[in-house]
Amino acid sequence: MTMVGCHREKSASESAEKYYGYLVKGDVDRFLKGVAYFDSLPETYRSQMQDMYMDYLDRENRLRSGLLSAKSLRDTMINENIARVFMEVCYADSTREEIMVQMVQTDKGWRLF
Repeated sequence: MTMVGCHREKSASESAEKYYGYLVKGDVDRFLKGVAYFDSLPETYRSQMQDMYMDYLDRENRLRSGLLSAKSLRDTMINENIARVFMEVCYADSTREEIMVQMVQTDKGWRLF
């Protein structure tokens, strides 16, 4: 476990689960704050990403009655700064899907990559 200041550094899996938890709750802004270097992207690109995730949530609400949960299953370290996190996303219509998200270790902790 690495200590940064007074805060415990989360694992890639914990961070991925936290960010996807925001998406499950419909909080796209907090989800996108988990994207590596999001603040340095051009405003037009950030706006497009926000629209894309809002459209994704709308589509999943129509097709599967929405997202219910996202749980980390396992992760694989690619190197000391990059990890692949495998997650199970559960939908309100009882369907499930396994996804893989790539995470990168930044000076702000693990972020979606």
